[in-house]
Amino acid sequence: MITKTFKILFLTFSLIFISCSGDGNSDSDCVESTWYQDADEDGLGNIEVSISACDQPEGYVSNSNDIDDTDDGSGSAEACNTTGEEAQSENSEIEAMRQAMVAFRSSLSADLLEEASVCLDDERFYLWHNTPANNSNRDGITYGDLSDDQLGAFKNILQLFLSSDGYQKVYEITELSEGWLSDIMSDVWNPDYYSIDMFGDPESSGSWGFQLDGHHCVVNFLVHGDNISIVPAFLGGEPAAETYNGETFDIFSDERDLALSLYNSFSTTELSSVSSTSTTHSLEVGPADMNGEVDPYRGTYDYSGFETGLKYSEMSSTAQANLILVMKEYVYNLSTSFADVWWEDIMTNIDDTYFVWINDSVSTPTATSEFYYRIYNPYLWVEFNTEGSTGANSGTIADYNHIHTITRIPNNPSTDDGGDYGIFAEMINEGGVKTLYEHYALADHHNKSIVKFDYKVKGIGENHNL
Repeated sequence: MITKTFKILFLTFSLIFISCSGDGNSDSDCVESTWYQDADEDGLGNIEVSISACDQPEGYVSNSNDIDDTDDGSGSAEACNTTGEEAQSENSEIEAMRQAMVAFRSSLSADLLEEASVCLDDERFYLWHNTPANNSNRDGITYGDLSDDQLGAFKNILQLFLSSDGYQKVYEITELSEGWLSDIMSDVWNPDYYSIDMFGDPESSGSWGFQLDGHHCVVNFLVHGDNISIVPAFLGGEPAAETYNGETFDIFSDERDLALSLYNSFSTTELSSVSSTSTTHSLEVGPADMNGEVDPYRGTYDYSGFETGLKYSEMSSTAQANLILVMKEYVYNLSTSFADVWWEDIMTNIDDTYFVWINDSVSTPTATSEFYYRIYNPYLWVEFNTEGSTGANSGTIADYNHIHTITRIPNNPSTDDGGDYGIFAEMINEGGVKTLYEHYALADHHNKSIVKFDYKVKGIGENHNL
């Protein structure tokens, strides 16, 4: 009986003989290389199974980077073949972002890099939600997986993409507000649980991105050639204003106070169009309500029904100026030069902007009352809501001190690069959203969390009180 060792030796000798002698060249012309088995055909080789040959044998590759040769390596850069990618940008700011991301990736162990990396067209972009984070209900790697130096390198990337104000909000949400919560229940709320997913390979392509995903902060950072995007962006806080470890924070002070100035600038006639009273308001296009569910408002979601409230072109000049200030507060969370590009599209369509305000009571709103507002422009969607305190915090945090915001670009602009997830949405949806949605709903590693969403979310066709 031929042993396994003999089979491998025989195969190795046969391949060497064919590659060195079968092409008409002499043995002296043959320069052998080591090739590694690629059993799962992911473009990565298994260091434990190798052969030497002049030419690349079928089923073997030149690298030995595979950690698990039974895994198809869908997250490996070598395995991705996504259509529609752009060449590397020559923009100096984007190049700085790229180099920072390459440095961060290089700092990771092979295991962490593989766990965090997927292709551009992977549906993990859509799998973000508001369920309290833990170490098992999100993909990717977490802050807690990283060393201090690695986490510092990642924060450097955030600072390149975001304005100083935008970065400060992310810091206050993920470390101060979440830190305050962790003192109450650290196995549910914890700064270490914010996760990182990386899409594409910035070393070889001009199309790449990453997602920061956690309880009250989800931002999708996308690079596509010369285009930069950070939507959808979900930012929240409970508490939104407090003191933690000696640092006082008020995350949404500008979003709140500028909006109150806008409200107070409306005439009685304008208020009759813009404002209503209700205690059941909620985010219209917020996050998915449970772990394992994709963003329900991705793709071709129809925003046309939101052309309600007070139209910009029907506002007084004072109210218009105040609305502009509110809108900029969301847009300029992105670094200034790229926010400027986004702002040009918004201003081109400014007359088609609608504003809605909902009070919890008939009294004039203040910084310590509950209210909701919404902005709809073909290139900007904004919602702000005071959610009410929840669960363990119901007796310690005032209702107005739990805030959710969402920033999107409606997917109905005519630009090729507009809309949530930018051009990557087209890449992701190429294979059909429904089938992939079913995959994520049924796959074991995406089982739904038993922790409920922490606010009322309005779904398509019905209201869910969770």
